[in-house]
Amino acid sequence: MLFTLYESFWKDEYWLPSGYTWADLEDSDGITYPHPKDLLAVIPTTFVLLVIRYVSERFIGLPLSKALGVRDSIRTKPIPNPILESFFQTHSKSPTKLNHLASQCSLSMRQAERWFRHRRNQERPLLSKKFSETCWRFLFYFCSLSGGFLIFYNPLNPALYWWYIMEISFYFSLLLTLSFDIKRKSNRGHHSHVRKKISRKKSLSSL
Repeated sequence: MLFTLYESFWKDEYWLPSGYTWADLEDSDGITYPHPKDLLAVIPTTFVLLVIRYVSERFIGLPLSKALGVRDSIRTKPIPNPILESFFQTHSKSPTKLNHLASQCSLSMRQAERWFRHRRNQERPLLSKKFSETCWRFLFYFCSLSGGFLIFYNPLNPALYWWYIMEISFYFSLLLTLSFDIKRKSNRGHHSHVRKKISRKKSLSSL
């Protein structure tokens, strides 16, 4: 069953131009062709980059933010209120009509507004976290750009393959951490950009 699915998935007509088969892409006479299995290196490389990201954010980004004077603002915690918390989690974080909610909790309108404002502030990422996350991305993009220039000015070698693998792995790592990363207004466009970059890197790595 699994073998049949495997064979159906890799049918020549699905992946190759008419008149070509996978046998035409077998390595021969010192000529090495790209193979789909080459992309398997993306899996471990993605997790390696996640570890490197954690280390760089923790031991480079955060200390650097303190050295540069980046300070997290002091936030007032809202008084625990199960009714308002339930509404905040399930309905709206910025309700426009608070009369009913305020009366349920025996609070004034001003107190209810203040509670929601303090609660929203708790959800906002700290400046130090923003800085450390941006620091990691800058570090990777800088290394990637530098490596790209060096590769293009040298003869083709395995370094080019690993450069593409690192690029694909980086964008896969971003997809894996979407739910943990800082939410930005441009998130939807950024997610689309990441998916397009992955598909583009895959197509280029197969050339």
